[in-house]
Amino acid sequence: MRVVTYPADTGGCGYFRIIWAAELLAAAGHDVEIRPPVDRGLKLKIGPDDHVADVLDVDDVDVLVFQRLTHQWMSEAVPLLRAKGIAVVVDVDDDLAACHPRNPAYESMHPRFAGRAVGRGQIHRHSWQHLAAACREATLVTVSTPALLERYARHGRGHVIYNHLPDIYYGRPRADSGILGWPAALASHPDDPAVLGGAVARLVSEGADFRVVGDPTGVGAAFGLTRDPQGRTGIDPAGWPAAVAELGVGIAPLADTRFNTCKSWLKPLEMSALGVPWVGSPRAEYARLHRMGAGILADTPRRWYREMRRLVDSPSLREERAEAGREVAEGLRLSANAWRWWEAWERAREVQKASRVCAA
Repeated sequence: MRVVTYPADTGGCGYFRIIWAAELLAAAGHDVEIRPPVDRGLKLKIGPDDHVADVLDVDDVDVLVFQRLTHQWMSEAVPLLRAKGIAVVVDVDDDLAACHPRNPAYESMHPRFAGRAVGRGQIHRHSWQHLAAACREATLVTVSTPALLERYARHGRGHVIYNHLPDIYYGRPRADSGILGWPAALASHPDDPAVLGGAVARLVSEGADFRVVGDPTGVGAAFGLTRDPQGRTGIDPAGWPAAVAELGVGIAPLADTRFNTCKSWLKPLEMSALGVPWVGSPRAEYARLHRMGAGILADTPRRWYREMRRLVDSPSLREERAEAGREVAEGLRLSANAWRWWEAWERAREVQKASRVCAA
């Protein structure tokens, strides 16, 4: 079976959902190719009506895996590819239709901005509606959480592949401390700090050291501080584990929104694997990871303050929760679970074969 994958980017999403798994599978002898955004090698024939008329040079492929298909033409290509007998997998990691208006992805994905001129004769063709259409037509939709099945795979051709971690997250040296930190940025989490109320500000006023692994711009005001905390910017996926491991106690707040209902457990899982004890919001996937034995959940500002205070003050509690997190994360190594991606792609091929039989 020949599989060609198209990660949406070469940032975190592309690596976690496509690139790292595909690399492991290729190294294990599977016929898997990764085509990054800079070199897609996919030829579309566009008709006079500005819609896709054909997809060329794909005769030797059994399964095509696309991540986050939001482009009009790529969405239109899905049924054409399936008509050629090629299984099309669309991978989704977020409910893009529920993006917060202050999230950078909102304007680039909202349907009302599609079709606008963006210079040099180019037209903006991305929309979450195109993603929804691609998922409706896909042979199989792979997602990172069960909630995303309801959003993108109501037709029943959905497959959950939970996020796993590459080996660079495991066995890293780490110095214990009471440093409290948020491994995130306000741009992609605009309303999440509010769930802590004044808990972080209270801890800082009592002498706690609070930092951000990410862009600190605006974070101070979001958490009720008088100024932005120390932060880190420009960290690539390979350097991210070492940066997060510098924290003594991590936090993973998520507001109770439709978007966050579909969020995966990735952020607290990263901290778990790195031995960073964490406190998180009781959203579905964070609670799932907690039930497995990792982390601490907090549902009110008072509870947030109490749990963060306990961890900041107690080296023994930090050690206990760090070990519990590592144990849970050990079972979620990507190197031991890459087969789950291949299993999903094999399922897509079988679904595609069955659909051609039914059509005949």
